[in-house]
Amino acid sequence: MRNELLRRWALVDKVYRALLAVGCVAVCLPYADDGLTVLPPAAGAITGTYALRWLWAGYLVGPGRWFGLRAGGWSFGVGAVVRTSLGRGGPRYLRRVPLPVAAPAALGTRTGAALRPRLLLPALLLFLAAAALVSQLLALVGGGFGRAAAVLCLLGAVRPVLLTAAVSSGPTAGDLPAGLPEVLATLQRDVAGARRLLDALPEGPGIREATLSVLLAEGRYRELVELAAEFTALEDEYTALVHARALAYLDETGAATDADRAAFRTAYATARRLPRELRSGTDLDALQELALGRADPAVVAARSAAAVASPPLRRSMAYATLALALYRAGRAEEARTALASARRTGPASARLAFLADLLAAPAEV
Repeated sequence: MRNELLRRWALVDKVYRALLAVGCVAVCLPYADDGLTVLPPAAGAITGTYALRWLWAGYLVGPGRWFGLRAGGWSFGVGAVVRTSLGRGGPRYLRRVPLPVAAPAALGTRTGAALRPRLLLPALLLFLAAAALVSQLLALVGGGFGRAAAVLCLLGAVRPVLLTAAVSSGPTAGDLPAGLPEVLATLQRDVAGARRLLDALPEGPGIREATLSVLLAEGRYRELVELAAEFTALEDEYTALVHARALAYLDETGAATDADRAAFRTAYATARRLPRELRSGTDLDALQELALGRADPAVVAARSAAAVASPPLRRSMAYATLALALYRAGRAEEARTALASARRTGPASARLAFLADLLAAPAEV
């Protein structure tokens, strides 16, 4: 369900951004020949866009939840992601420019609840009423500023309407196992403990994805690749992220085949199309550079990923990739320092043990 929502969300975003661009041009174009007089409507367009982003966030925490939608994490500010943390409602991303802007990082359904179509119309009517009210308040400012702000705010209502309509026509999700969040939280500090909790859970939505994460930490890459390949065949694009990483980790152990390397290229291309928030703090780009035999660019990419304070296991893996990239670049001492950072950051994963043995071996001439 989550992946279907991501695909639908991406389609809605394309339509919405096109409408927003047309709206900005339409409200600013009449003032373009008058020099500085174009600045007030331009500022109004920015204000209206800002207002509609808060309306969209409010829709998801209010009427959207009645309908059955929820935000799968939140993003704060604008620009590149510089810090990631885990919360009860999903990951939280802090962006480089700390403007008071909140946006959902992904979409999902409320835990333990499916979409409720009978609440679709009331939820949308409340949202549209709020959008119309805010638009009218902005219009009261008057002039080009008020006109542009009002128009752009009303255009913002298109996004939730289109998204809700798209989601309501798709499949719904069932209940998530109650112990699944505990498995994922435990995995950030204790791989063996996460395995015990996972094995005790019944089959259900989300179990397979959690299994992939645990297998990755356990170093059971071949088993993971086979399971992920089956899942990706069902067009689960999100799984391509862990699939690509597992293929790369398998290759660094020397157990990958030519078919595995070709599969990595395909999985990498798929994972790169995922929203940036989902890839934030991962070593995906560094692994691609290593696969191409470019150690120095891999060092830069891995260091950048490790600098983002993502969940412990993900950050630990980024440091581990940094250690491998430094080792291949002939910087063994720096590689050992990076590996020590990986150990301090995350749980004792199988990959850290493998890299410890690799770095302890005599360097290749």
